[in-house]
Amino acid sequence: MARRGSGTFLVTGGMPEPKPEYVSLSLGKAGVRTLVALLDQEYGPSGVHAASVTVDGPVAAGTFFDPDRIAEHYWRLHVQPRGEWQREIVHTPG
Repeated sequence: MARRGSGTFLVTGGMPEPKPEYVSLSLGKAGVRTLVALLDQEYGPSGVHAASVTVDGPVAAGTFFDPDRIAEHYWRLHVQPRGEWQREIVHTPG
C-alpha cells in the first residue's frame, strides 16, 4: 500500500476506556491503539490510512450494535479524504 501510495488498514477494538477489573484486556486494547498510532506515523505520509473501530458493546443483529450498522464506520473511514482522516471511531450508545 505504501509503495502504491494509497490504502486503508483498519483494526477492530473494544473497551474504549481501561477497566481495573480487566487489566490484561485493557492492556491489549491499549496496544491496539498504539499499533494504529504507529502505523499512522510510519505509513500515513505514504498515503496509507490506519484507523480503528472500537465497538463498546456486544455485536448482535437488530440492536444498536448490529453488524451492518457498525460496518458503516469501516466504509466511512475507508473513503475519508486524506485531509480528514480519523484514527479512531468509537461505536457507543449515547
